[in-house]
Amino acid sequence: MIKGFRVNQFKKEKGGKKMVFIKRLTVVVLLIAIIALSAFAQSKKEITYMAWYNTTQSEAADIQKTLDRFNAEQNEIHVSLITVSRADYETKLNTMAAAKQLPDTCMMAEPMALRYAAAGLLADVSDMYTPEEAPLQSLAFTYKGKTVAYSCSNEVLLIYYNKKLFDDAGVPYPPATAEEAWTWEEFVEVAKKLTKDTRGRTPNDRGFNARNIVTYGADFNRLGWMWPILAVSAGGGIMSPDGQELWLGKPETIDALQKIADLYLVDKVAPSVGEMNTMPSLDVTLLTGKVAMATSGQWEIGVSLKNSLPDGLEYGVGVLPKIKKAVTYNTGGPFVVFESSKEMDAAKTFVKWMSDEKNGWDLITGGIWMPVSKKWYASDEVIRQWADNDVHPPYEQYKTAVVDYAMNNAEQVPWYYFPSYDKLDDMINSGIDAVWNGKQTAKQYINSILPRVEKLFNENKP
Repeated sequence: MIKGFRVNQFKKEKGGKKMVFIKRLTVVVLLIAIIALSAFAQSKKEITYMAWYNTTQSEAADIQKTLDRFNAEQNEIHVSLITVSRADYETKLNTMAAAKQLPDTCMMAEPMALRYAAAGLLADVSDMYTPEEAPLQSLAFTYKGKTVAYSCSNEVLLIYYNKKLFDDAGVPYPPATAEEAWTWEEFVEVAKKLTKDTRGRTPNDRGFNARNIVTYGADFNRLGWMWPILAVSAGGGIMSPDGQELWLGKPETIDALQKIADLYLVDKVAPSVGEMNTMPSLDVTLLTGKVAMATSGQWEIGVSLKNSLPDGLEYGVGVLPKIKKAVTYNTGGPFVVFESSKEMDAAKTFVKWMSDEKNGWDLITGGIWMPVSKKWYASDEVIRQWADNDVHPPYEQYKTAVVDYAMNNAEQVPWYYFPSYDKLDDMINSGIDAVWNGKQTAKQYINSILPRVEKLFNENKP
């Protein structure tokens, strides 16, 4: 009995020791795993991305979802989001720059990019892409021969119109090809036929009442960076395409500015700038028949116009009118990488990911953005993948009026190549309402500001 007891006791003790060993081994393995996971997590490169929201914080939540996807798709980089309201964004960014506390990367308003580059704050991003991958060269922000940013989308200026108003007036739609672009005189004449007062009379009719217009025939966008495209069409503009000569005082520029002002002052086909500022979004303005045709950007398709499709809006898109040559501006807000980033490679990897069309596909097929890469314009079949849907205008029209126009007739807004274009733009347009309201002629106004503009221009020439 004693012998059997000792054997059983030995077995129990042996088994107990084995269990203790297994438990200890399990704890050790778990500790090693935890330490390994902790080390792995700590090995991730941490970077920050700053972006704005326009109206509500819900937009910031949408941006965060995009970052969450990036963080989940790979194990080497973790991106944290900084959001600021659009109204405060530039002030906040400037404050961070002054304090030397910039994020690693951010979305930047176009006019700011070259000013930051001139201050040595933007990294050279020309090494981010192979020649096959690179975005369109027209979307490159360049400073002293270096590419410091690419636009996140390819946007161009166009003309939109309410089809029903054109049909009711019996006038042809705006041309959808650059080769057939209206002359300025043709544009004005059509606008007169579309403009109606409360008794249905047009500016061509006796007794027309310009004080009681219910439908304006046209609005040529008077935003400070948009109106100069008509001057470019005439052979003028704010400056030469290389940023070396100021063209603001050229007769062609002054004449184009006066032509736009005269749509309201003389031709009586456009709202005053004050009235235009009180009008709703473009889709509602067209839907309600307040304006028959208006110029704006490609982004309006997804930001505005699609919202009124369920309400019966039938609209079309065409190319801008011309004075001498058919031309449009291209633009798009840039993603930038700051020179101060301590994780430069990680920041560039993230920006490249953000710029990849597949990661903004909903924005592209939804009509807000156009692709930035050459490959998405390579063939009709490829273009249809993103442009042939219910949100966009009929494909055949969109292809010629937007895609072909963008690829063959677009010129860069000067903020792509001129430092401090934002300051120049402010100086030029801060008092320009005097021209729009007829208190000064275009020539009088330009001559009054030209010495100050010339000084600023010469101080900032690239």
